Amino acid sequence: MTSDRPYLFLNRLVVTTYSGTIAFDQKFHRGVNIIRGQNSSGKSTVANFIFYALGGDYSNWTTEALKCQDVIAEVEINGAIITLRRHVSQGGLQPMSIYWNSYEESKKDSLNWQTYPYKQSTSTNTISFTTVIFNALSFPEVKSDSDSNLTIHQVLRLLYIDQDTPTQNLFRFERFDLPLTRQAVSELLLGVYDDSLYIKRLAHRNALRGNEEKKKQFEGINRVYGQSGTATNINSVLNEIELAQAELSNIDKTIIDLRGKNTVRTTTRTALNSEKIQSELIPIKNEISDTKSKINQYEFEISDSKQFISTLEKRVEELNHSLLTRKALGELPLTHCPQCLSELHNDVEEGHCFLCKQPLTEEAEKANAKRLKQEMELQIKESKSLLEEKGRALADLTGQLPVFTEKARALQKQLDASIEAGQTTRDERIDDLLVSKGGVEKQIEFLTQQIKAAEMLELLKEELEELAALCEKLRLEILQMEAQQKQKFQTALQKIREYTLFTLKNDLDRQEEFNRGNVVEIDFYRDSYSLDGGNNFSASSKIVFKNALLFSIFFASLDLDFFRYPRFILCDNMEDKGMEKIRTQNFQKLIVSMSNRFDGNAHQIIFTTSEIAEELNNTPYCVGQSYDRNNKTLRI
Repeated sequence: MTSDRPYLFLNRLVVTTYSGTIAFDQKFHRGVNIIRGQNSSGKSTVANFIFYALGGDYSNWTTEALKCQDVIAEVEINGAIITLRRHVSQGGLQPMSIYWNSYEESKKDSLNWQTYPYKQSTSTNTISFTTVIFNALSFPEVKSDSDSNLTIHQVLRLLYIDQDTPTQNLFRFERFDLPLTRQAVSELLLGVYDDSLYIKRLAHRNALRGNEEKKKQFEGINRVYGQSGTATNINSVLNEIELAQAELSNIDKTIIDLRGKNTVRTTTRTALNSEKIQSELIPIKNEISDTKSKINQYEFEISDSKQFISTLEKRVEELNHSLLTRKALGELPLTHCPQCLSELHNDVEEGHCFLCKQPLTEEAEKANAKRLKQEMELQIKESKSLLEEKGRALADLTGQLPVFTEKARALQKQLDASIEAGQTTRDERIDDLLVSKGGVEKQIEFLTQQIKAAEMLELLKEELEELAALCEKLRLEILQMEAQQKQKFQTALQKIREYTLFTLKNDLDRQEEFNRGNVVEIDFYRDSYSLDGGNNFSASSKIVFKNALLFSIFFASLDLDFFRYPRFILCDNMEDKGMEKIRTQNFQKLIVSMSNRFDGNAHQIIFTTSEIAEELNNTPYCVGQSYDRNNKTLRI
């Protein structure tokens, strides 16, 4: 398949029992797949196993299903063959194990399975299996406006038409269903959701939030220093520090002059004062040295981390282009050993490596590439998180250094003055000067701290101006992109309406409104739909209407390139609510006819039925045997 649009196809479904036997093993193909059999023969159980294996959350298993241990699905996602395995359990939110190759290869290799939880954890940087599958599908990370990440389970709710969901609901029924989540799913699958729009919305929201926070910081700092009558301008603060230091120098000089006029005598008090100053000065100097060392270390680590992240991002980009390059150049066989340069003998089987003799498959190559890409992207995410922490630590240390430096300078001056003055008699004048000196030193210490506040105010001013400009720029860009998104959404809905009306008008003549219907309305947010403003039809007609609409979304995705719908649909609801045999068979034939209009390798339809049309029975469309109560789907 050469299309760049995302797709997910089921190649094989295997269900194992606790005794190690195979309860179900069936291969599926592209195009239409029909699972047929009598009622109560296990068709719905197989459909539920498919939903569960692909990542759906399901726990309401039948007694027969609970005798099974694991359900395994070999799938092809965007050209990569991947094997998924989940344990059958009555508890919800089960993890998934993933093997990056075919099911047959997975049976030979028990070491390279990777298990991922249902939900990812930000505290441990553990990614969920949804993230893995979304990455394989080239889906963006999607969050609804409720700020919760979408899961593959939520996506499958619009791809799986089951029997338990009420006919008035489009999405598979779920308790505590959030309208915002349904809207986000529809925007993703219909191709309306734009990664860049979400990023801009998030950036706009963060910019507004940052603007408010910085505004409050600025007003708070400015108010405190304004009420104290101190300057908040850096130059003004520096001038005050310079004046205070000059005053301090004059006081020190006056003290020395006064002491020089007195008789010199040795006192223990003076010596103890110098020792006291030294005892205070040494830890401050050590703190300065330690802080500088930490700053240098963090600067080195930050530089190293940035280089590491850049290298990883470059490797991810190169990996994205590697398969395209391989495809463009074709296979370039090695003729000489890259180590010793001796000629290689062409005695290996076709499709195997000349060096390691292992089989070469495009699917395995793509699977390995996606696995490596995922691992590197996780490394990038973790490294960026650590880089942010180091940046914050560096900023804190850089802010502390001037305070320590100024305190050390003040203590050093005290020590110099104490040593230079020597041991002298003290009089009232010297005592007064020492008191004044202490006041000036405290003033200098306060002003030094005020420099940091003044610098912060200046920085906040600049950031507020930048954030205001950024908010306005993002607002205008978002408005423009939302208009484009709305137009794309209307195009998607129009195509879905066309297919729905076509399907309804080709239904048997059972519901008059279907023949003369004109307007199909779809509301994903409210999980509702209507024809010409109403949906008060018979139970069987509601089934036809619902199935027609959901299949129309599927067929519209084959028509419109911008859809992200993975061109896969699973239906276990063909003849529910008293559907006539002839009516359900007509719907089956209509779906097969519509499928045949498209490339059979470009989509996959799986549906179950107990009333298969004669024209479709025992044809290549059918999967497995025709099941009955004596020959059920699960061989337990």
